[in-house]
Amino acid sequence: MQSNLEKLEHNRVLLKLEASPEEVATAFTQAYKKVVKQVSIPGFRKGKTPRFVLEQQFGKEVLYQDAVEILVTKGYYEAVREHKLEPVDNPKVDFDGEIEEGKPFVFQAEVEVLPEVELGAYKEVKAEKEQPVVTDEEVEAELKAVQQRHAELVASDKQILEKGDFAVIDFEGYLNQKAFPGGAAQGYTIEVGAGRFIPGFEDGLIGMAPEEERELNLTFPEDYHQKELAGQEVVFKVKLHEIKTKELPDLDDEFAKSLGEYETIDDFKEAQRLRLQEYKEKEAQRKFEDEVIKKVVEESKVQLSDTLVDRELEHLIHHLEHDLEARGLKFEEYLQQTGQTLEKMRAELRPQAEQRVKTDLVLSAITKAEGITVSEDELKERVQYLLQFYPPAAKEEVLKGKNLDFIGRVQSSLEREKTVKLIVDLAAGKSAGAPAATADEKEEEVKAE
Repeated sequence: MQSNLEKLEHNRVLLKLEASPEEVATAFTQAYKKVVKQVSIPGFRKGKTPRFVLEQQFGKEVLYQDAVEILVTKGYYEAVREHKLEPVDNPKVDFDGEIEEGKPFVFQAEVEVLPEVELGAYKEVKAEKEQPVVTDEEVEAELKAVQQRHAELVASDKQILEKGDFAVIDFEGYLNQKAFPGGAAQGYTIEVGAGRFIPGFEDGLIGMAPEEERELNLTFPEDYHQKELAGQEVVFKVKLHEIKTKELPDLDDEFAKSLGEYETIDDFKEAQRLRLQEYKEKEAQRKFEDEVIKKVVEESKVQLSDTLVDRELEHLIHHLEHDLEARGLKFEEYLQQTGQTLEKMRAELRPQAEQRVKTDLVLSAITKAEGITVSEDELKERVQYLLQFYPPAAKEEVLKGKNLDFIGRVQSSLEREKTVKLIVDLAAGKSAGAPAATADEKEEEVKAE
């Protein structure tokens, strides 16, 4: 089938196609074989009605729609392959006149394709990588944090509650002299001064003695997430049962032994230093990679597609909905609590979506320019690694070749890793080589899937 390509504005192209009379005849034959299975005519078994009888009974027009569909589908995908197009949406097909046997069939398809990327000098991009150092103060702070996590609350003989103490209380809140839902608890332990309750509540407990009762006249913040309480004046009736204080373990060898395979507190300190160093180095590498990618993208030119940006925008919102759902919060409730609308959120997220789309397009262009590929062994190894995190049914689908999208995503992810490693190595002055994804990187890939 003959095809010509005409470039339009806004990343759109127009394909003009012409099917020969022979191709039209073949399409009619295929259409007949399809339609004849769907009709019943007296005197003939279903599917065995001769074509001329079918056309006498229903008219030749009964084959037109299927013949056109066969030609359009075949011609469009042949033209996409011939002109090496990457459509981002479904085509808009148009044709003049009816299809006729013995004559050519002319039609056209307009479709949006991936934007062309004009790469900058990505091989010459340079960036400075931070050389992290762990200080003694950071190690001590980490030790104190571990010490705090292993602290125990113990009963105190104090008679006056102070800031920093832990109070075991009963409380109940009243709005317009009526108890409101969710405003009461018994035997609740609260750290005074931690700021976990509404302003004034914790400060109002200071100075109380065990078994003392108080009434706290407070006002909920205007932006409180429960709209029926926001800005409302309320009264909390509180009774203090017990004062507790935090007892910290000594930072000695015995404490170190209780934490694992450490003989002395110095062993534990050194382990924390190494852990902090590893974390800082990973963070420094991540920031370095982000900076390199950002510079490479900035130096490239691409006309962004609204279709791709809108699609990425929906992807971001979908992920937000999924994360909120995992935390037991509905998307509509989140919008209400944050005082947002869906339109406002889309506007705020659009720059992020645009940057992500541009980054994807630029990195994909580099992948093609450098001829970066993934071997079957590399793909197989990564697929096998990822499948261990999937339920048996999903794993079986992949192994039987029923989930080609999964394989495609894994392949794209591997190509992206190699591309990023290439430009990062070049920026660091290293020779580019094949990437070896770390366990953390693989885990992030699993989450992304």
